Amino acid sequence: MRTSKQHWIDTGILLLRQEGEYALTIERLCKQLEISKGSFYHHFGDLKTYQTALLEWWETELTSKPIELAKQELNPQEQAQKLGEIVRQLDHRLDFSIRAWGLHDNQVKQYVHRVDQRRLESLEVIYSAMEYEQAHILAQLEYTIFIGEKSLGLMAANGQLQMSLEDGLAVLRQKFQPKTSQTDCT
Repeated sequence: MRTSKQHWIDTGILLLRQEGEYALTIERLCKQLEISKGSFYHHFGDLKTYQTALLEWWETELTSKPIELAKQELNPQEQAQKLGEIVRQLDHRLDFSIRAWGLHDNQVKQYVHRVDQRRLESLEVIYSAMEYEQAHILAQLEYTIFIGEKSLGLMAANGQLQMSLEDGLAVLRQKFQPKTSQTDCT
């Protein structure tokens, strides 16, 4: 059986998601795939290169692709709605595992920082296009709530709390009303 790079990535993502970064050893990966170390070295050369491939996959699949899919919508309100729908379906446990890994690995920390910046910028662009004043603050607040919610494991566990958080975001959005809404009132 030939094992592709993607098989190795998929296996690493599964192990990372289920067991954390300490499961990402060449021996463990080979055992999981029931294949020799030679195949691993053929595709990646060393563990650091493999880890970089995993992080690049994570950045692309859980950040770049969702943002690009949302951008296909015609207006910023639809983009925000689409982004929210996509993000709710993502692998939040994997995201959490990578964040935990980043607490003690500088390379991973750099990826997490870059992903956070990209996600924040995406939200800020949407809020700016919707003409919200202080779009950067609203983007930061929404993203902070999102990360906090994921970290507490509440996305799937408590639908009632999810509704409360969405209500809280609605209050924040009202507080930072778009510029056009404020001028219409005068």
